[in-house]
Amino acid sequence: MGCSIKSSMRTTTQDTVRHRFFAPVELALASAGSKRKCREFPDEEYLESGISRVLSQAQSGRDWVQRLRMWMDSGLTVGNFFDTLRSSRRLALVEEVTDRVCHQLDATAKSGHDTLAEHPELHGFAVYASDGHYESPSCHAKQIDGKAQPAGSFFSMNLRSQGLRLLDVARPKKQREHDMSVLKRLGSTQLRMGEPTGTRVIHAYDPAGIDYKEWFRWKCKGVYIISREKDNSKAEVVGLNTWDEQDPRNTGILADELIGVFCGVMLRRVRYRDPATGKEFSFITSEMTLPPGLIAFIYLLRWDIEKVFDEKKNKLQEKKAWATSLTARCQQAHFVCLAHNLMVLFEIALEENEGIRDEKVDKKRERRNQIAQALAKERGDTLNPLVVECVRRTQRSLQFIRWLRHCLFRETSWCEGMRVLRPLMVEYLV
Repeated sequence: MGCSIKSSMRTTTQDTVRHRFFAPVELALASAGSKRKCREFPDEEYLESGISRVLSQAQSGRDWVQRLRMWMDSGLTVGNFFDTLRSSRRLALVEEVTDRVCHQLDATAKSGHDTLAEHPELHGFAVYASDGHYESPSCHAKQIDGKAQPAGSFFSMNLRSQGLRLLDVARPKKQREHDMSVLKRLGSTQLRMGEPTGTRVIHAYDPAGIDYKEWFRWKCKGVYIISREKDNSKAEVVGLNTWDEQDPRNTGILADELIGVFCGVMLRRVRYRDPATGKEFSFITSEMTLPPGLIAFIYLLRWDIEKVFDEKKNKLQEKKAWATSLTARCQQAHFVCLAHNLMVLFEIALEENEGIRDEKVDKKRERRNQIAQALAKERGDTLNPLVVECVRRTQRSLQFIRWLRHCLFRETSWCEGMRVLRPLMVEYLV
């Protein structure tokens, strides 16, 4: 298997940025049932190497192994690294650690970091944004009908905590696997996301997730979908819901309708007009009880997972599958989840312990709100307060990501890291 790694990825007992960033992984690994002793490539080093690869901008497996060998005096070989990607035991470990780290992040929502907590109607609901994301196939990907299929993964993000989880990877046979094919294969049990009995689970999904008969089956298991209505929808209005026009959360709502669709299922349609642009939206859902403004707002929050995909592709440069096997693709997707969740946990710790938050992002959001408010005023309207007051950690600035890379791969001390970071979170470099 090659030489053992000469230098641990945590080479110092000093208080470093790297140690604090990976502390949630260390905590998760301590009680993981899938961990084993491996002299050639210890589990803790494998986990950190996979997460670090997501953050590193490495262009290939060979590129990443070479970087490890130079940065860390590592004896790791290319074969050793790819062997671990094919290992079912390592997959079980990565999956278990990802789940435990995600639970750590979910716990922050219960301690004041949940922007949905202020709405009593959502008590008893778990709320997720879910979607598929595709990247370029690996170099040796098997071709179907003479063409290598893009590598697809399907994720869910907890909108209370921003915790990202893998649902599954696409498993195409003759062509690219459609979203609904994946969701049907997973079924309501997995779409419940491990939530306890009695908790209702909402998934905000784009129109690729529309299948009205399946929505009805999932609803019987406590799983509800919110989506955009397709242009070719033939739904007919069969009734109207009353809604509180004095509730500011319902600003922009035009109608709350009960609709019948061709398969005999009754659903709900919420029509909304953006006060800033005048653009109208039609949301369709199997959930019948929430205020219509919350239905529209939850779908708006679905944009959070799109921002994560954009960050993965354009800021982390994670655009290509690492390997061809399902095991390797699942591991890569879990490492993407781990990298995201660790960055969110790290941001929370920076704000709570050091008083550091990305003020640049706050200023940009405030400028966007001011422009939107001015546009709405010109139209004789006002913005929905849910949109104005929404503060989310949807994406990290490139200045923060560059700083994080620098500190992780150079064992920067915590004090020095904070000294360098503070001005980067206030203003953009000029």
